[in-house]
Amino acid sequence: MNLNTVTLNSSEISSAQLLNWFESEAPAKHHVVYVSNESTLDHAQIGVFQQLSVALSAKGLTFVLVSEQLTYNDLPESIFLCPTLEEANDLIEMEAIQRDLGI
Repeated sequence: MNLNTVTLNSSEISSAQLLNWFESEAPAKHHVVYVSNESTLDHAQIGVFQQLSVALSAKGLTFVLVSEQLTYNDLPESIFLCPTLEEANDLIEMEAIQRDLGI
């Protein structure tokens, strides 16, 4: 599986830095971003994740946020959220199976 996993340890990373990093480092991979318990996401960062999620989905790829502190109410519907990295990997595999089946 073509997977890019990143740990977000600081809320001081700008949304532009996030977007540039994702676009330059791994444009054709599934993305899993683990948000550490010490980090908080602002609206601009969530907007970048939403933009990335939509763009990856159009390419047949998946974007997942992993966080124990966030809830689905904190995020747009286009962003997948899992509490553990293992569940994020399972979700990506299930998404790939659904795409292969045309669901």
